[in-house]
Amino acid sequence: MSNYIATVVKTGNSYALRVPKQYIEAARLKLGQKATIGLPLPDKKQDRNKVQDIIRQLQQTEIYKDIKDPAAWQRAVRKDRPLPGRR
Repeated sequence: MSNYIATVVKTGNSYALRVPKQYIEAARLKLGQKATIGLPLPDKKQDRNKVQDIIRQLQQTEIYKDIKDPAAWQRAVRKDRPLPGRR
């Protein structure tokens, strides 16, 4: 899903939402056609303390402690995994 910048304009007793032409073309809308647009969702601020707590919990699991050389391990993992959609 692409993000489009919309502009609110006053038109008499109502408001209009002006969107870029690309939006209309991508949605295949025709002139005069009605479209349902969901309410915009506010950007959530990242909770730094929560992120640090989760990282701390992951560190305590020590799930990767037996990996001696992370770069070599990563190369091996990538070699063994078949690429999506390929054989």
